[in-house]
Amino acid sequence: MFLTSSDGAHLSLCPSDCASLYHNGVRRSGVYSIVLSPGSSRPVYCDMETEGGGWTVLQRRRDGSVSFNRGWLEYREGFGEPRGEHWLGNQQLHLLSNQGHYSLRIDLQDWSNAHRHAQLPSMGLSPIDDEENHYRLHVSGFNGTVKDSFSWYHDQQSFSTPDTGNICAEISHAGWWYHQCFYANLNGVYYKIKTLLLHQGGHYSLKAVTMMIRPSNFRPGLSP
Repeated sequence: MFLTSSDGAHLSLCPSDCASLYHNGVRRSGVYSIVLSPGSSRPVYCDMETEGGGWTVLQRRRDGSVSFNRGWLEYREGFGEPRGEHWLGNQQLHLLSNQGHYSLRIDLQDWSNAHRHAQLPSMGLSPIDDEENHYRLHVSGFNGTVKDSFSWYHDQQSFSTPDTGNICAEISHAGWWYHQCFYANLNGVYYKIKTLLLHQGGHYSLKAVTMMIRPSNFRPGLSP
């Protein structure tokens, strides 16, 4: 079977994530199709540059152009466009994370344009439960250049959206893995001022954030 990238290139062998595309010779970041379930392809953005590439982008925010104040169904299926602000979709996160052991990386940019990152190296995201179990999050391990305000507090939490009756989701106007309510909420209201994410010892908003995953055993430069 052959799939087609956004620039018209033909890709083979039903790639299941951006790492498999990388190992099929793809080295340019961009939008490509991957197959997460039989007979169904999904466009995703592949970061082929950061720390060697092979990253499948799960979430991106950079200008507030897409509202993350959405209900359960929209978070399940995903919204936005892969090249811009988007949420890949909880069902896609579940299918991806159940393919093997993955690492989760979160890249952060603040309003002074400083860049930081957090990485949960050995999945980290292993795995996200199915819809029946409310896409419960499993994260572990941590390293990076920012204080961990995510894994220690949000591990083992179920996903909630404003229409599910969770008061934290309602007041935050976003879907997230809430726990009384949050220390980090990367889907919250996009503020163009310094307010809201706990990452410098206080609540602080971010200018841009990207969440992405790749297999834990990924090695850059290797190809069949």
